[in-house]
Amino acid sequence: MWEYKTEIVNTLFDTKRSLKEKCDAILNKYANEGWEFVNIQCTDIGGCMKIFVFKREKK
Repeated sequence: MWEYKTEIVNTLFDTKRSLKEKCDAILNKYANEGWEFVNIQCTDIGGCMKIFVFKREKK
């Protein structure tokens, strides 16, 4: 059985460099906590948002 976590990030005012740094920080943070990256969804609702989805085995 899995448990899931989502992280929603507003990227409206990010530059290419700041977006890369923000994404790297999120991916590294959850990887260090044992989460596996599953998917990313990009949306224009409320500006520009990235929705990261992670999973790990339920304890």
